[in-house]
Amino acid sequence: MTLGTRYSVLSTRRPRAGLSLLEVLVALAIFLFSLVALSRLVDVGSDRARDVQWLGQASTIAQSRVAEVLAGSIPLTSVPESTCDEDNDWSWSMNAEPDAAPGLYRVKVTVSRPQPGGGRFETVLNQMVLDPTYRGNTDGSATGTDDATAAGTGATGATGATGTTGSSTTGGR
Repeated sequence: MTLGTRYSVLSTRRPRAGLSLLEVLVALAIFLFSLVALSRLVDVGSDRARDVQWLGQASTIAQSRVAEVLAGSIPLTSVPESTCDEDNDWSWSMNAEPDAAPGLYRVKVTVSRPQPGGGRFETVLNQMVLDPTYRGNTDGSATGTDDATAAGTGATGATGATGTTGSSTTGGR
């Protein structure tokens, strides 16, 4: 009877605990494919983050150039592409075209830089700009005597302010 029980114990096989080689290889292949996909997503995400940072820098440079035009330090003429003073990696150009109204210009500022892949990153800012020399006139003529008029008014105003300080105080009471 002992022999029969041994034989019956050996003939009933229990499933082995663990994984087969094929299951391990399939799991490893799935893991590697997902790792490649995740690394590509990280690359795309870092490229987009760089583009957003560059967009902020380019917008700041373009707005700075338009502010310089509004202040009159850059003339309202087309400027060929040249490197930026702030960062030599960036270049900028400006196209200024007169509009139908006198003293009004369509200004297009383009800021660009080379990309690592060989392409070019470019941002364009379009704005209508009033010629700074026309500012303060209603007839559309250029004022070349704004500085002289301001200096004369300032001198008269300063003298008048000293003389009228006492009279305006007494006149107010």
